[in-house]
Amino acid sequence: MVELIDAWGAWFLPLQALFVALTALVPPFPAEVMVIASGAMASAGHLSLTWVMIATTLGCLSGDLLLYALFRYQLIRLLYRWRWGRRLHRVMVRASIRAGSATTWAGLLLIRWIPGGRAASMASAGMMRLPWRQVAALAVLGAVIWSGWLIGLGYITGTTTGLPPWASTLTAIGIGTLVGLVIALLVTRRRRAHSQTSVRASKVDQHP
Repeated sequence: MVELIDAWGAWFLPLQALFVALTALVPPFPAEVMVIASGAMASAGHLSLTWVMIATTLGCLSGDLLLYALFRYQLIRLLYRWRWGRRLHRVMVRASIRAGSATTWAGLLLIRWIPGGRAASMASAGMMRLPWRQVAALAVLGAVIWSGWLIGLGYITGTTTGLPPWASTLTAIGIGTLVGLVIALLVTRRRRAHSQTSVRASKVDQHP
């Protein structure tokens, strides 16, 4: 990792910002690993924590707003000209379905914590045609939280364990994956409970 920074120099953080932006459009894109690694390298003094946070937040914000615009103005249809675009759209739809029926500002912010939730949140906001003012607030707050969480994973792991950056990154990825799975499980259980409640209410209305 240190060799990568030495090789790319001043281009490392702009490149990270670009990868983070692309993650909004391509959820499986492994920008999260790069962000966690940058936090671990900041803990070792190889990068500035402030600039890591700025680059990551700007990349997250730009990617999220672009994704929102694609869905709000149905520009996503342009991707249907290519096979990869149609595949990308299917990935987005599946992520939105897994996220559940979040229809509130707080709900859209919450689902960002589950795997694929960042893309699902902004795609859902676009399909719901939320006003730009609300989406801007959602995107800024979401970008800061998302960036701070991933960078913090790498930074805190590095400072508390004293491991080299590569080992701190792997440890932080394991912790982050576990937390994401727990949150996804809680969201799934909540959605099932809500569905069961709706079914019972429907049966009661049909049989007074």
